[in-house]
Amino acid sequence: MDINALRWATQWIALVASNAYLGFFKTKQVYQGSLKGACVPFLNCHSCPSAFFSCPIGIMQHFMTLHQIPFMLLGFLAAVGASVGAAACGWLCPFGFLQDLMHRIKSFKIRIPSELSGLRYLSLIFLVLLIPYLTQETWFSKICPAGTLQAALPWVLWNPVIPVYGEPAVAPTAIGWLFGAKVLILLLFLGLFVMSKRPFCRMACPLGAIMGIFNKISLLRLKVATEHCKDCGKCVASCPVDICVGSDANATTCVRCLKCLDCEHVRLEVGAFGQTSEVRVPRLPARLKPVFKKAVDGS
Repeated sequence: MDINALRWATQWIALVASNAYLGFFKTKQVYQGSLKGACVPFLNCHSCPSAFFSCPIGIMQHFMTLHQIPFMLLGFLAAVGASVGAAACGWLCPFGFLQDLMHRIKSFKIRIPSELSGLRYLSLIFLVLLIPYLTQETWFSKICPAGTLQAALPWVLWNPVIPVYGEPAVAPTAIGWLFGAKVLILLLFLGLFVMSKRPFCRMACPLGAIMGIFNKISLLRLKVATEHCKDCGKCVASCPVDICVGSDANATTCVRCLKCLDCEHVRLEVGAFGQTSEVRVPRLPARLKPVFKKAVDGS
């Protein structure tokens, strides 16, 4: 299987596997079993009706409101990041997958300046850490577009009566200005998804900010034969975050999608302390590439 087709498959699998709880049709409540005590290394709202796991950013905010340090969460994210960098962003994250799919829609396209990637660090510092610490409120979750799409909108539109309590899941008084604001934020990002490559990942995602830090030191890294690179722009055109791999192969904004491996001068390496070896990736025969390219990339 081609590496791009494999990534496309894992994105679908991650979406379904992390949101496969169907018991909510009966209970009219979110899943509260043992799996909810664990989190996935990507954004996936714990309040989504079908979500099995918790969101790492939600957990981080919760600990900030308690004025505690989430040591287990930080260890988990560090282990994932030190191993594969931000690969979960490119291979597993459902919200990243949605951005990839929506960008395939034919429309006017804009390119996001690389300088705006610094905004996601502000999102992490203020909305995830500092403001929740000071206010005891999980403010990033309140306005997160992924949470709005996965949880807030489904619950408000469905709003079933919870059998245990005999009351609607969403009280009428809960739908106020904040709900309107979060829907507007979601609509803004959905429009940007069509016009630009992964705008939420690049400008607003606090988890991407954390995982991207590990790209330059993770066991899995990209290597470019710079002496042969001709700056043809092929890597930038295929990259979902507009990175020139020849200039910065392990940029903090890289989501490790590995689409740049289509270039013969880019290779994937694994190792540490100067001892690395090349990772052979599956490649399609040349005659089959147009077929998979149309199915996976929509072109």
